[in-house]
Amino acid sequence: MKMIHTATLALAAATIAGAAQAATYRLACPSAETSATCMTATKFAEEVAEKSGGDIEIQVFPGGQLGSGEKAIQQMRAGVLDMVVESLSNYGNFEKDFNVVSWGFTFRDGDHFQAFLDSDMATAMEDKLLEEAGIKMIGDDWAKLPRVVVSTKPVNTPDDLTGLKFRVPGIPSYIKTWATLGTNPTQVPWADSFQALKTGMTDAMESPYDSVLSQKFHLAAPYVTRTNHVYDSITVAMNGMRWGQLDEAQQQILLDAAAVASDYSKELIEEAAATIADQLKADGATIIEVDRAAFAEKLTAAAHEQEAEGLWGAGLYDAIRDIQ
Repeated sequence: MKMIHTATLALAAATIAGAAQAATYRLACPSAETSATCMTATKFAEEVAEKSGGDIEIQVFPGGQLGSGEKAIQQMRAGVLDMVVESLSNYGNFEKDFNVVSWGFTFRDGDHFQAFLDSDMATAMEDKLLEEAGIKMIGDDWAKLPRVVVSTKPVNTPDDLTGLKFRVPGIPSYIKTWATLGTNPTQVPWADSFQALKTGMTDAMESPYDSVLSQKFHLAAPYVTRTNHVYDSITVAMNGMRWGQLDEAQQQILLDAAAVASDYSKELIEEAAATIADQLKADGATIIEVDRAAFAEKLTAAAHEQEAEGLWGAGLYDAIRDIQ
């Protein structure tokens, strides 16, 4: 009995020691728990747990509990947070070349955007982000719905935007984009956007596709134009020091889990886009497809102006446009 008891104690001690070695990281997700973004983050955490045999635990905090946007990224950079799920474009304040992502009509379509993410240019930007800002990009291509225009009258061509009172966020590149396209940019708080459309304070606005439905913008402005003017992605990033504390096998587990989550995100977004379109049509909205090249052409000169002002590195815009 004494021998059995001793063996049992030894096994328990080994189990406790193994558990103590398990690494736990907190991941901040800005969206609701049931959103595609946080569902993908949860998938990522599950994959990490499985691939590491439970040695690495990712705790997902949805709904912006730990912060969101630039604030969350700053906290991760400072080591207050371990990991953050955020849009790629939000890293423009940490590595300026990412600002090109939020410039309107930079990318021809989703395939062009993915080709950019797979390019040496994107790799160099992410390497610089780690070197200069201490942020490691683990995954950069989780799917995200492109942005659209919702308006009180049809928008089929760039000329249809001329003179429209257009709600924009207070982001210089957004303001410049829509002013160049002929609108009168109007800054209205997001929470007041529906009322602004309803009362005629604004005629149109740009919005994430899913927000059109959730905020019911289409009930005030029934024309939804799939401009897809900003192709962006959801990323998962980690504090660089914590990344460096992982061995190569552990780092690879995170990279592989992020890749699996990326495939999962694309399935979720495809389903979400179809559901949104069906509901918008059922509510009486009109969905309009446009020739995006016509919009992009009007913005080329302004893009070069932004580049000359240092919003992103010299030659980057044309290099991206040249990707086939």
